[in-house]
Amino acid sequence: MSEEEYIGIVGEIFDGYTEFEYFGSTVYLKHFSIRDQRYIHRYYNKYKLIAIKKGIPSEEEMLLQLRNDGLWSAEEEDKIATLKSELDALIQTQKKILLPSKKKEMQKDIDAKHSSLLHLQNTRRNVVGKTAEDYASTRANEEFIRYIIYKDRELTKHYFTDDEFATLGDEEIRPLLKQHELCNNRLSEENIQHAVLRDFFNMYVSQTEDVASFYGKPIIQLSAYQLKLALYARIFFNIFQYNDDIPDHIKKDPIAILNFSDSKKNKSATSAVNKEAAATAVFGATKEDLEFIDPNARNIQFSEILKQKGGAMNMDELIELMG
Repeated sequence: MSEEEYIGIVGEIFDGYTEFEYFGSTVYLKHFSIRDQRYIHRYYNKYKLIAIKKGIPSEEEMLLQLRNDGLWSAEEEDKIATLKSELDALIQTQKKILLPSKKKEMQKDIDAKHSSLLHLQNTRRNVVGKTAEDYASTRANEEFIRYIIYKDRELTKHYFTDDEFATLGDEEIRPLLKQHELCNNRLSEENIQHAVLRDFFNMYVSQTEDVASFYGKPIIQLSAYQLKLALYARIFFNIFQYNDDIPDHIKKDPIAILNFSDSKKNKSATSAVNKEAAATAVFGATKEDLEFIDPNARNIQFSEILKQKGGAMNMDELIELMG
């Protein structure tokens, strides 16, 4: 993504809305706040009751029926919960690992677990089929779209009344849902993290300590995107303030910076690194590991050194090897 695109993302977040064309008219999609989200829950509960009155079974009822019919088991349900737990544990463990090469190795396990979980969840979804919860979720999302679409950039006049929205067909609702999805993807946490690390945002970073003053309005009136922008700006600002050894090549990579910060907090991980006055020895480290930890470090492949020494080393040779 280009610098201009990141500037656009920040400007869009500052505006608090996304502007787009809808059948020849300019409309404004409001960026929702925490207060707005309460409407999703209201609409969800409303439509779930409607679905149940229509005879659409709940997920709990469907699972019970499927178990009775032998099409889905409690063991399969427990397997989903177990995979979620194992995946969370692997992700937390990965954050504590110092060396990038070891992180990559663990990422393979994470990807494998995630793939197994997705497969099982998709199987469950196909077996369970449509439920009252699915109906409620779909209708609640549509109703929420009506609530956040406005005629004006001041966000004071809804584009649709309740009655007008109720008469819309799928071909009229679908573009609104698509624009909402595009907005969410463009203003993703990953893109926001990258944006606050760009050079143009440097002038704003230190000002985000006081979020209300930064935006000039109470926090409860801020959109979720505005809060995330300020939050990540503060996180990275603090990381840079208290870590003067962040490698230059990762200073615009949010994931690498967060991993670097997490690794430094894990003091036990540094036991793999032996730092003396002017040299560092890292046994078995890759080139990438060395650049991440210390560009001046010496990579010592112990098995190769041992082979050169005829398969044995005395204490003096070990001490010399360690620098």
